[in-house]
Amino acid sequence: MTMRSSKELMAWQPPAGWRELSGDQRSTYLQQHGIRFPLRPSDWEAMEHEQRMTYLNWVSRVMHDTPASRAAKQREYRRELLAWRVLMGWWALCLLAALGIVWGTDAFPEALGLRIGMTIFAVAAYTITFFAPMGATRPSPPRT
Repeated sequence: MTMRSSKELMAWQPPAGWRELSGDQRSTYLQQHGIRFPLRPSDWEAMEHEQRMTYLNWVSRVMHDTPASRAAKQREYRRELLAWRVLMGWWALCLLAALGIVWGTDAFPEALGLRIGMTIFAVAAYTITFFAPMGATRPSPPRT
């Protein structure tokens, strides 16, 4: 088989129902039809980095985006999201415990201003320290 360029290889369109085929079924189909996707096409050396990454992403999507891999990505996402939610719940419980100490005990009798100040400080500190970074690092669902 002659080496083909990346443009020729990427012009190939998968048949209908390709997304539902397993990796073995895909390999069998490609072997039956004499199709081979080399890791490095003939124009690899002339390609720029972005073009190489585009080609490698295309090969990965064509060959490895199977129902099993999508299900594994979805399971991993749900696991990460559960861990994130547990950690967020833990921080919320810690904040409630701190506010419970400030408002639920007689540690500061007759010091309403001090209790309000400590409440504002605790809420602001927890928001800046934990909730804002945790909100930014929330897991995102996998792209399908």
